[in-house]
Amino acid sequence: MPKTIAIITNEFCDEILGSRYYLAKLMEVWQQQGIQVQVTAGPHYIPADIAFVHVDTTVVDTEYLDLASRYPVAINGGVKDISKSVISKNLLKRGDSYAGKVIVKTDANYGGVIEHGISLYAGKSISESRDVERPWRKRETLDSYNYPIFNSIQYVPNGVWKNKKLIVEKFLPERTENGDYLHRCYLFFGEQESLTWFAAPVPVVKGSTSTSRGVSDQVPEVLREARNAAGFDYGRFDYTQVDGEVHLFDMNKTPALGDMSQTLVSDQMTRRFADEIARFLS
Repeated sequence: MPKTIAIITNEFCDEILGSRYYLAKLMEVWQQQGIQVQVTAGPHYIPADIAFVHVDTTVVDTEYLDLASRYPVAINGGVKDISKSVISKNLLKRGDSYAGKVIVKTDANYGGVIEHGISLYAGKSISESRDVERPWRKRETLDSYNYPIFNSIQYVPNGVWKNKKLIVEKFLPERTENGDYLHRCYLFFGEQESLTWFAAPVPVVKGSTSTSRGVSDQVPEVLREARNAAGFDYGRFDYTQVDGEVHLFDMNKTPALGDMSQTLVSDQMTRRFADEIARFLS
């Protein structure tokens, strides 16, 4: 086991212990095992046996990846960009002939909220009030619990296509027998893996809005191929499975657990995940 771990993050997401990040649970186990864990809170070098890149932005600034390269081992040291425009295989362009329903999202993760907050702090954006509806071409954030869904590509507002912060995807939901929508999650660290699912009567399913949930035990091989291609050591992928085909719609390198998600994650599983850190130094 390593003696020291450096968690590389920025000053906007350095409060990890006590947070809903799954890494917080792993850190608690490591500290119980006598491993010293320190958070950089910026691109600052801290001597350690291993680095863990945990920068909660869609695109990781090069300075953090350069910092990670100074360590003997860097977990997620090669994951730079998880924008929808980079990872999605279901993107649509204006004029495409796709006939099904479509969904509009931010190119950035989590409705673009984190990037917008950083941009506000830097004075590069203005605050977006939910009481004032901005034109589509000027929107920087969307409610990730209620992404707009349109019956066809023809109904997508013109301003969406003019906004580089927004993308349009095929809407490919998985449905249960009673008509609910199903959302699947693949959580992993090294060789440790976990599959969970959440179902709700609304199209955009979150753990907090789910009416039923559970675990699965067979990881689709295409997910392992996707994480290897993207250079992920640790993270969570969100997907649906329709007619036997997996549709990956989100990659997350800083996964968090809501109240409902935590009910599906046992202490035993977390200890297994935490112990996986030793494999990266073997």
